[in-house]
Amino acid sequence: MSGNAGVGIGRLIVRLLLEWILLAIIGVLVYVLYINIVFYLIPANWKSILLAYDSVVRSVIIVTIGAVLVWDTGRRISDYISGYDRVRGTVLKFVLDTVLIVAILIALAVTFEKFGLSVAAFSGTAVGIIVGLAAQQTLSNVIAGIVIIMTGRYKPGDRVTIVNWRYGITRVMYPHEGLPNGFTGIIRNITLMFTEVVSDSGWVYTVPNYVMLDALIIHRDVAPFKRIRARIDVPSSIDPWVFEERIKEALRDGRIKSVRVKVGETWQSTNIYQAIIEVLADGRADGEEIKDLVLREAVRIRNELGKQQ
Repeated sequence: MSGNAGVGIGRLIVRLLLEWILLAIIGVLVYVLYINIVFYLIPANWKSILLAYDSVVRSVIIVTIGAVLVWDTGRRISDYISGYDRVRGTVLKFVLDTVLIVAILIALAVTFEKFGLSVAAFSGTAVGIIVGLAAQQTLSNVIAGIVIIMTGRYKPGDRVTIVNWRYGITRVMYPHEGLPNGFTGIIRNITLMFTEVVSDSGWVYTVPNYVMLDALIIHRDVAPFKRIRARIDVPSSIDPWVFEERIKEALRDGRIKSVRVKVGETWQSTNIYQAIIEVLADGRADGEEIKDLVLREAVRIRNELGKQQ
């Protein structure tokens, strides 16, 4: 295990070094191309203006290459760590994204400062207005993401149901015994802005972090028990006490703690009644799988008892 890990770390370091060297070469080539364009292709009256912004061009190139390096390095390192610990990998990527944004803002502030206080003040005011108007939702997502990571409300790999009034769900016609009106899936990733969820149907949901912080989160994997209800129409000629005893015998399963049958009236016909089967199952059991088992056994027992009449 440690040998394979050592090989993996070695390959990761070599790949990162090669990428750093490649990006540094690209940055140098871009700057050389810019200088050649200024000296040989641009008219003389434009040359002095462009050369006055030479420090800005260099700063933009450095900031861009640095941002790409930090982002790619963080992504690769977090992916490597996620192979061993998904939570720590996600937290590391979250922290690196935050550091990257702060570093870019500082670099831009330093670049504007070179043009004097008036330009820096004007630029800072303009950026402040833009951020204040357009980035309110962004800041809400970032703050919510930090709270989610720090409190451990959920983590990658958790199977949860997300219930939030902002998102409606078109209900199917089959009765579901009052299940929560939410989206169920597995947390795949938590980024600076969004939480990615892979639904039970295979869809990938990208949910803003502030929505996740505001939502009701139902943790499916840590429930102490699951209560499952199934309904089936039974001919009134079948004694409900006999039906209950047979269904209890059939559902002797290590995942099932108890079984109880209730009788509900059916208004459409007097020849049948509705058997409501309540099962208390282990919290780690798959609820849909248990319900499928209950209904299959109920149909089989109903058919067998019906033939005996």
